[in-house]
Amino acid sequence: MDRSILEWLLEEKDPEVRLRTLKEYEKLPEDDDSVIECKKELLQSKVYERGLNKLRKDKPWSKFDAILAFAEWGLTRADIGNDIDGEVFSLIESTGFRLLCGEPLLLRNLVKLGYYQEDIVRNEIGLVLQKIKDDGGFGCISTNKKINDPRKPHKSCARLTVEYLMLVAELHLSGVVPECESGLVHYFTKRNIFYRTDDMKTPMVDVMLGTFYPPDPIKIGAQNILYPLKVLGCDPDSEAMQAGYKVLDRHRLENGRYVLTASKSVPAFKAGNVGEENKWITLYAYMAH
Repeated sequence: MDRSILEWLLEEKDPEVRLRTLKEYEKLPEDDDSVIECKKELLQSKVYERGLNKLRKDKPWSKFDAILAFAEWGLTRADIGNDIDGEVFSLIESTGFRLLCGEPLLLRNLVKLGYYQEDIVRNEIGLVLQKIKDDGGFGCISTNKKINDPRKPHKSCARLTVEYLMLVAELHLSGVVPECESGLVHYFTKRNIFYRTDDMKTPMVDVMLGTFYPPDPIKIGAQNILYPLKVLGCDPDSEAMQAGYKVLDRHRLENGRYVLTASKSVPAFKAGNVGEENKWITLYAYMAH
């Protein structure tokens, strides 16, 4: 990464981007002075206050979005303190982790925040990872028989499998290596990351070819697919990863920064304007390379 780009990511006006950059790109420890100071600034910021307000709302999806935001920013359960535990456990109790297609993404965020040590989280992860299919992916969870008839064989759901990829990568960063890791990686590498096995020019899901952000249970961009694969040991020079970089780098500007192509109308947190250069996409892109 060019020094000017790194300085852009570390600008004081965006402590949430700066914290994630310090911790995950520069790999500074929690007790580093710059990390400590950045956390202090973030916890006193308006963006954090908005996240906390979402966490305290009764609606499960508001809590989900807040948990996702805190995880993306690089905060931990210990950083947030008493404000988070009661909300997290009430969400688990009321939903059983099952927020439509969002369970693996929720579990990924809980691992990132430091909840893997909790039996209820660790046991749930063990159960869901056992559901990996022979093709290395994870199946649709719909109970609608028109969509997912249990009497008929079905291929894995690419959208859901990307969430599991993010979960397993986060476990890997925490020093946990699930048995399903290699099969899950192969699911993507045999497709040159994004494509159908019967037509390597047709994407499994169109949104994967863009830089959708923040991640959503059914919409996850290229940067949030390539980075977990890099974490899980995929060779950047391999055919699959090179094909992936070719897609991601379509969104790279001449100045080395990357563009945000799409986001939800009401995202988990405001990450930037669609169609403009974006710090989050740029950070993920460089961590993925």
